[in-house]
Amino acid sequence: MSVQTRDYVDVAARARELGCRVPERIALLPGNFSAAAHAGEFCYHAAASHVRSAWKSVRLEDEGPDARDTPGENGTGGDMTQLSSIGIVSQAVEADTDCDSAGVPFVVFFGAGLLAGPPWRLVVALGMVSSVLASRARRAGKRDARLDIVVERPRDCGFACIEYRGDAFGIVPLVRDVRLVWAGK
Repeated sequence: MSVQTRDYVDVAARARELGCRVPERIALLPGNFSAAAHAGEFCYHAAASHVRSAWKSVRLEDEGPDARDTPGENGTGGDMTQLSSIGIVSQAVEADTDCDSAGVPFVVFFGAGLLAGPPWRLVVALGMVSSVLASRARRAGKRDARLDIVVERPRDCGFACIEYRGDAFGIVPLVRDVRLVWAGK
């Protein structure tokens, strides 16, 4: 198991630069969020749709940076969130095998806005990520998960990324690491 914390790009500024929705509380980010040239290049981990579905079942909303009115794969415009929720798959919305083979990590964002709500949301969100990644790993004959947790530091103090590499069942204890970032440590 490996856990490292490093600085991360300004999520809000990057989302605006890419013409995307700015997440405030909880979101799934594409694994290439900081490096994508435009939203059409977004590459989500293949488990993203499963986690979104699990979150939705407990009323956690993914505020991810789905592109606003950007053309889809076939040149169709419209709300990417709506396209994703009705199951239309494009590289910008869901991962394909190319994204997985590129080693795209699963990326979760927890914004400072989450601090104003009930504390259970953080634990449940990570618990569901753990469950989905563990299930997928077992089916693939693996044990390890690759997870990046991007955390907004309060009071405009930037963003941190907690990089986790290890057993998918070790994800829930990372709640402590997220709270440490929020506490300024």
